[in-house]
Amino acid sequence: MNPRMLLSAFLVLTVLGSPQIRPKQSDTYDALLHSQSLENERTALMEILRDPDAYVPRIQDSLRNYPELLQIDSVAANRAIYVAVLVRDPSFPPILAQLLRDKQVVGECEYACPVVFALTIDSCFAGWSIPSNLDSKLTTVSDLRATIKRVPRITLQTRPIEDVVQGPSLERHRAEIEGKTEEQLIQIAGPRTPSSETRLFAALKLETSVSTSKNLIELYLLAMNDVRDDAYGEYRDAVYESIYRAELSKVGAKSR
Repeated sequence: MNPRMLLSAFLVLTVLGSPQIRPKQSDTYDALLHSQSLENERTALMEILRDPDAYVPRIQDSLRNYPELLQIDSVAANRAIYVAVLVRDPSFPPILAQLLRDKQVVGECEYACPVVFALTIDSCFAGWSIPSNLDSKLTTVSDLRATIKRVPRITLQTRPIEDVVQGPSLERHRAEIEGKTEEQLIQIAGPRTPSSETRLFAALKLETSVSTSKNLIELYLLAMNDVRDDAYGEYRDAVYESIYRAELSKVGAKSR
């Protein structure tokens, strides 16, 4: 076996854990990271959220190996990030912060960045403070600081989609998204829709209209199933903005 195959085998075992020791956890975590079935992913995610502490060591391992996992299976690597955001164990942000200077992660973060997104959520909604010793010359760090400042200023007022996109492409897809409920837009933006462009415009509509947290889990599932040909991160960015709005609504509801 060549060295690359050995590395791949080691990392896969690290992510999946030992089925002999924790078969239920292994099956559930593996299903969430690798399943192509939205129903199976949802079931696995809810199982993890019912007993999050049991999965913390598994998630920690995935975060520590994130740069290597990106090269092997970027979908699974990024799903581990989103699971970490939802579980919100205090051990996760320090691991994520270390990733901001990794060259592989910087490449992944040229546009919408899962690590920056996760740390923004941790800072704005879970009490994490960004360390003062992070190198602000890194684009990942400067992007994180800027996003942390921006997110609390987002309003939940519904805006016209033209605020974020204009042109002939919008007109081609307007009939598909106009007048749809949030749940319908989430379905259109999801992986069952064959057209990546249609999914994008549904996500852009969500970016300007989400005003409650009732579909927060479904929005995270959109992030876990982003479009494969999203070269400039537009879909991912729109989903992130939708999640920020939902998280802000959740905080506002708790404070009332």
